[in-house]
Amino acid sequence: MGNPVTLTGMLTLQSFYGPPGYGENPRTDDREGQAILLLTKPICVSANTSDEDAAEQNQKKVTLVSLHGEDLRAFVGQRISVTGTLFHANTAHHHTHVLIEVGSVQRQEK
Repeated sequence: MGNPVTLTGMLTLQSFYGPPGYGENPRTDDREGQAILLLTKPICVSANTSDEDAAEQNQKKVTLVSLHGEDLRAFVGQRISVTGTLFHANTAHHHTHVLIEVGSVQRQEK
């Protein structure tokens, strides 16, 4: 785990294909809803050689991972700042290259 960071952007909810085929069989694949932060400014994330994760450049979207049961739906369509820890996508359930474990969320004034 890295140091906490704060990212700012617009929160959206997006639906992605899930198991069993993750889009190979759209008629039977489950749907996964995820909170996606559309960043105000793109970010770059260093490689994580211990997990063989490559560096990510010019990332404009980050998936929010709520570990403490935060209800992020109240923030959809709003400009927010999220503080937490970044990590690289590593499963088929991760639909952006970079994710953030949410520590806190704050609404931002326009």
